[in-house]
Amino acid sequence: MTIRFLDSGDLTAYRDLRLVALQESPTAFGSSHIEEVDLPLTEFAVRLRLPDKPDNGIFGAFVDGKGLVGILGFAREYRVKRAHIASIGGMYVSPEFRGQGFGAALVDEIIAHARRLGSVRQIVLSVTASNVVAGALYRSRGFERIGLERDALCIDGKYFDEEQMALYLK
Repeated sequence: MTIRFLDSGDLTAYRDLRLVALQESPTAFGSSHIEEVDLPLTEFAVRLRLPDKPDNGIFGAFVDGKGLVGILGFAREYRVKRAHIASIGGMYVSPEFRGQGFGAALVDEIIAHARRLGSVRQIVLSVTASNVVAGALYRSRGFERIGLERDALCIDGKYFDEEQMALYLK
């Protein structure tokens, strides 16, 4: 397994995995497959590392011979008053690789990245409250619940709560 920031060479693999993620796990994302399926590649490219925000981007988990199997985004805030805060989101690991440590490795790499930046004091995230496995992963890495947004997502007329979590870096 290799974990690294995605680059322009990963663009098509990222788009393909993101679209699979949106279809396979609709409650895990604020966006939907129908909203993203017809977006041009340039829209996906801006999610990768931007020259003016090099600390931010999408981390990928790779397996030799299988390619990109997991993704997790990192976004540090750049406004002066909030530059100490980063957020993560868009976590997805292909079903055949779940339970093998890929999600944990992505989260661990993002935490290490935030620590290397030096000035990030907290990482925040939202997770669908009914996603017990993801919530447990984040808690195992030190994230704490800081709030609950009721009815945060509506999918086919059914509402889902989102748990807000934070990790305070020392």
